[in-house]
Amino acid sequence: MARGGIWRAIGMAVAAFAGQVALAQTGDSGATPAPTAENREAQDRAFAADFDRFLDTAMARFPSVPALSVAVVRDGAPVFVGAKGRANVERGVAATADTPFYIASSTKAFVGTALAQLDARGTIDLDWTMRELAPDVSFAPEIRADQISLRDLLAHRHGLAGDAMAFRLAYSGDYDAAVLERLLAGLKPDAETPAGTFRYGNIGYNVAALLIERRTGMRWQDILEAELLTPLGMTGTLAEGLEARGSRSPVATPYSGGERVYLTKVDKTMHAAGGMVASANDMARWLALQLAGRGAIAAAAAAAREPVATLDSAFGPFKRTGYGLGWYSGPFEGGTLYHAFGSFAGARAHVSVQPATGLGVAATANDDGVGFRLVDLAALYAYDWYRLGAAEAEVRATAQLDTLAGQWAKQVEKLTAQRAERAARPSQLSLSPAAYAGDYCNVDYGTIRVTPQGTQLALTMGRLRGVTEAGTEADTVRAELIPGQGEIYRFTVAGGVATAIEAFGSRFDRCPDGSGRVSPPPATP
Repeated sequence: MARGGIWRAIGMAVAAFAGQVALAQTGDSGATPAPTAENREAQDRAFAADFDRFLDTAMARFPSVPALSVAVVRDGAPVFVGAKGRANVERGVAATADTPFYIASSTKAFVGTALAQLDARGTIDLDWTMRELAPDVSFAPEIRADQISLRDLLAHRHGLAGDAMAFRLAYSGDYDAAVLERLLAGLKPDAETPAGTFRYGNIGYNVAALLIERRTGMRWQDILEAELLTPLGMTGTLAEGLEARGSRSPVATPYSGGERVYLTKVDKTMHAAGGMVASANDMARWLALQLAGRGAIAAAAAAAREPVATLDSAFGPFKRTGYGLGWYSGPFEGGTLYHAFGSFAGARAHVSVQPATGLGVAATANDDGVGFRLVDLAALYAYDWYRLGAAEAEVRATAQLDTLAGQWAKQVEKLTAQRAERAARPSQLSLSPAAYAGDYCNVDYGTIRVTPQGTQLALTMGRLRGVTEAGTEADTVRAELIPGQGEIYRFTVAGGVATAIEAFGSRFDRCPDGSGRVSPPPATP
């Protein structure tokens, strides 16, 4: 469907909703009750101009941020859709409203909505238990697979521990169907968070996607395409096919504080808890759906936003009292704000809607440095502008940018000092680098390959790679295989050679045949 047809269809769905909004303010004056359509159009044009200037100011203030992509929707129609900066700095590729940005965990809201739609049609049942979804899997009795439902998995109240599966799916990409089957059967209870208690993570969505496919034969990517992306006309959004995009607008390249991040997403690391790229134009369609008043997809979207788990926390200024199927919810400036944020190495996404005021914002950055916070400030500016007026929004935004500049300067200083301190550490290795070389296997996490690189060691795990720094204890090294996340690797040394590595809370022993292949442990009699 052409873009105009999409917006006309969505506009019809929200027409009954438009007259309920009474938050229009112009310039410095007070609220204007029941504005006319003409006044509203003028107000939206004024916002777009002010917001464009705000983004220019923010980008100039923080030149380390390569690009921002933003969509702001009011009462089901876009009032601003655009992008600033570079999708790829080295190649000089400008970011546009059609440039896909990785949205990380904001994917969860899409998955939750698509499954809510299948539930409404009776194709699946969100109250199916893990046992009902996979009766052939021998789950450990202590996880109580007959009591944990699909809804529990999506609302993060499942009480499961599955770090290795989440790691392979999101980061290393080192898995096949057999590995995932084994990790599914090997799920354990979370010792710190019992079933029924909320704890955010990726494993619930990873498990849900595997179980749904086992029960229905439908992959989560195909479900999204059929239930959401195609009906909404989100043609620039992908959950797979990143390597086969051809001449279409390239996905925004990840950066961190002005430095390019080596780790990019590929199909094997696009997963149900964080596996989508989307453009500003497409995110505007997604926001419009959240503000629609009727229709089957809109009903599913509303059902997905409805809280399932209760909590009491906050992310910056955004309070969190509930979590539905991919959406947090909480009070925000007189109404309920639903939000689905996401972050990854070199990426940050802010997606939020406030149905009571008819506003929604999606802001993404291909930067996990100061861009991590800048997307939230962009959203706050939009909500403040319509609630408080242009002048007050400008005052608040200026203060927020000033605060962020001070915080970022301190963070850069801290990171610089930490790097210098680590660079000055003496090596803690008791043997020559060659004595540590080889493949180390763990049945859950996979293989760490160690290769001498000068006086240091190079580590690889599937798609992950990094060069070590000195540790602080004997036979330890530090490496950031996941950019920005340092991990300590502790070697066990015996007979003049390293025999094992402790990392990720697990032990990696030298692979028996030296091939890097991990064999499952023998079955328990």
